[in-house]
Amino acid sequence: MRMTIEEFLISDECLVRTSGTSDGTQDKYFKDGTWFKLDRHGGEGMAETLASSVLNAIGFPNDLFVEYKPCIINGKNGCYSKNFLKENESFITFYRLYKNVTGRDLATVCSKMDYDDAIEYVINFVKEQTKLDIHEYLANIFFLDMLILNEDRHFNNLGIIYDDTSFKLAPIFDNGKSFFIGNSRAKNCSEISEKINTAYAKVFSPSFKVNYAYLKKYCMLKCDSNIVKKLPVYEDVNYSRFIEILKHTIK
Repeated sequence: MRMTIEEFLISDECLVRTSGTSDGTQDKYFKDGTWFKLDRHGGEGMAETLASSVLNAIGFPNDLFVEYKPCIINGKNGCYSKNFLKENESFITFYRLYKNVTGRDLATVCSKMDYDDAIEYVINFVKEQTKLDIHEYLANIFFLDMLILNEDRHFNNLGIIYDDTSFKLAPIFDNGKSFFIGNSRAKNCSEISEKINTAYAKVFSPSFKVNYAYLKKYCMLKCDSNIVKKLPVYEDVNYSRFIEILKHTIK
């Protein structure tokens, strides 16, 4: 299905400037329960769109991921998504949860462990603090990241939701730095197969395949090359390029 790209004019009164991410300060807008996110490197909005479109085409439950749509915000490329938090809910990252309980940096602690020990350590910590089992949550994310080559999955976009009485897992979100966006190493490669070897995961093992293989038995997601036929079509150079990359990672 051929889709159109919407355009929005949004006042600076709705501007939200966030800092402390792995990629610096980011400008977003929040209006009427919707987040509007501007591209920084070029193509992030389309990357977010394709990632959520893949999950939708696979048949992944809609409440387990954030759906993104591409748009133009005040003349600049980006994407938008509905706020996944209800009025009484708060999002707590794995980083913040660990910091609040131990006073330490989770990424630093995990970096000193073997990748399998680090995964088990995080799984056990979250279970102890929230009673939530995150095996399936991580397995699904690792599978998606392997397909889209997400190089910015870190402990600040993995997390839980708390409503003052109970915890639940957050939906999958923040997939924009995928498909070699911001990857300077890939620019020196001419073939997609070569570029793929320059992409590295951020948490646990740098290998997408190793992370996924460790938790593969818990993964709900399955897909093959037929999934491409189910994806929406946008008249955008980046989107077309991302589709070609996806065809290689699905193999």
